[in-house]
Amino acid sequence: MDGSVSESRQYLADMSKSPYVSFVTYGRNDGYTAAYACRVGRATMCLVRQLERARLDSEIVICEWNPPAERPLLTEILELPATSRHVSIRSFVVTPEHHRRLSGSDERSIHVGEAANAGIRRARGRFITPKASDTFFSNDVVEMIAQRTLDIDTMYRVDRHDVSISDEEIWNLDDDSLLAQLSSMPSSRHALIRQKPYWGLRNLHTNACGDFTLMSDAHWHLLRGHPRDTTVLSLDLDSLVMHAAAANGVRECRWPDSCRVYKPSHGRMTASRVRQVWKPWQRRLDRLLADKVSEVTAHHVRTLLDYPRRRVLGVNSVLGPSFERNFVRPARRWAMGERQVPTQPENWGLADIPLEQRTLCRADWDSAAG
Repeated sequence: MDGSVSESRQYLADMSKSPYVSFVTYGRNDGYTAAYACRVGRATMCLVRQLERARLDSEIVICEWNPPAERPLLTEILELPATSRHVSIRSFVVTPEHHRRLSGSDERSIHVGEAANAGIRRARGRFITPKASDTFFSNDVVEMIAQRTLDIDTMYRVDRHDVSISDEEIWNLDDDSLLAQLSSMPSSRHALIRQKPYWGLRNLHTNACGDFTLMSDAHWHLLRGHPRDTTVLSLDLDSLVMHAAAANGVRECRWPDSCRVYKPSHGRMTASRVRQVWKPWQRRLDRLLADKVSEVTAHHVRTLLDYPRRRVLGVNSVLGPSFERNFVRPARRWAMGERQVPTQPENWGLADIPLEQRTLCRADWDSAAG
């Protein structure tokens, strides 16, 4: 495939897939945050019941990345249904040797982009979205999907709302009461960010897009999932996916405000863990260029010299690329008409590796498919 929209239509037409949509998530049972397993289990079961109520043939794909040897698998401690009319749940295990190949693997135990890719590559839905394992969708999100009117050349976006949970009893509420609580609580909304005009980017809603970018299986495969990153940092990968898809002719559709992703906030959120690293000469040069020449010139020099680099909390051995070098530069080139070329190999998502698979819940459509 050369990335053309016409070929994506043919690819999709050739796929005889039963589920309409796949939700791909990832995690590991490492006590990442307090009550992590509780939140994951609650979020998963809430989604299952929403999909059942909507009678939406679907699947949830869970990628267990680099599971700790001394603990049971995450999916072994979650309380999940064994059968369902409309929802299948499958898990795949990516063993530690695949993680050890990444720079910084001793300091961070998961690669979000590659974990999502492993699940996306094995998803069977006609449409796919990654999601964090502990996020909740408003009912309107599922109802929009259940209309079965999604276009294969469109990517769908909603806002994420970060909610601070102070009373853990909230998880004991029934689904509708829980979602009503989440919608009524103060939240930090990840709305559309207007990019700087001189960057020359398409006006896409990339803010927190890793928690919901719903797109056809055809285009996920044309992109070969998230771009390649040989470090554990996974910086900008979800945003790059959107701009790469747009370069292939995919349109963006933003759903109404009632369509939301709720994220229980905690101290290890991505935005709070990334900081810029400036050297003294870089700050002096940046101020000089911005004050004496122009901010545009300062931007071009930052991109050319790749600063300020970025550090992720807890990973000291790897310094990530600057935002302007890693994200703005390729996104601008694609906006100017440059062809998007996948950085992943043909076997992206560990396609040639026989991962351990478990069917945790089998839907009627799945049983019929054999």
